[in-house]
Amino acid sequence: MREKLKTVVVVLLTLLVVGFFLSIYIVVEEEIPGNAVIIVTEEDKLYHSIHFDHICVSGKTARTMPLSEAIAKGYKPDEHCQSLGYFRGNSRFLFHHILSKLGLRVNSRWDEKGNWKW
Repeated sequence: MREKLKTVVVVLLTLLVVGFFLSIYIVVEEEIPGNAVIIVTEEDKLYHSIHFDHICVSGKTARTMPLSEAIAKGYKPDEHCQSLGYFRGNSRFLFHHILSKLGLRVNSRWDEKGNWKW
């Protein structure tokens, strides 16, 4: 019985180590959270990053709101902000993604309140 227990422990530890190293090669793209603060323009029904180019909102009525609210109201992402990657988060390893789902803090583009860090 002791030999079986040792074998099971060795197999589980080996799988854990192999899984950890494989998770380094699997990359997960961070998604923008629903509470992220964004800029919306009323005239064209678009939403922009808070790091927008001023030409995007020049002469338009702009205000802030959470992303989830903007999507619910029918706003679409601004193509210019989207092409610059403003709505994409960090690319992180699978084990970082799992740690973030377990509640540990990992490097993110947004804080837990939806504010943009950079």
